[in-house]
Amino acid sequence: MVLKTRALVVRQRTQAINALRAHLAETKVEALVAIVRDETDARLPAAARFALVAMADQVDALADQIDRLEHAIITEARRDEDMRRLTTIPGVGAITAATIKALIPVGSNRAVILRPGWN
Repeated sequence: MVLKTRALVVRQRTQAINALRAHLAETKVEALVAIVRDETDARLPAAARFALVAMADQVDALADQIDRLEHAIITEARRDEDMRRLTTIPGVGAITAATIKALIPVGSNRAVILRPGWN
């Protein structure tokens, strides 16, 4: 459930970032948000700034949610023996390990599927 919620929030953040970029220009989001939040910057009309601040706030809120979800996933990966083992594989972090474990059917023999040296 946490992985699916994180995936949803990541998609929502991406949509908000893409909308923000479409309204301003293709550049780094942090630079765009700084322009949006700078009320002394005359490049944006007040009405545009009002609308874009709402989008910037949403991007920030979604980023915070993603951080909290990732923290929960990392905490669980450290606690769970299978996920700890998976993270020893080069290039596999906590998110990937949790995703792999979530894909294993409930009731299957995880010890066989997640054994060291699995092929």
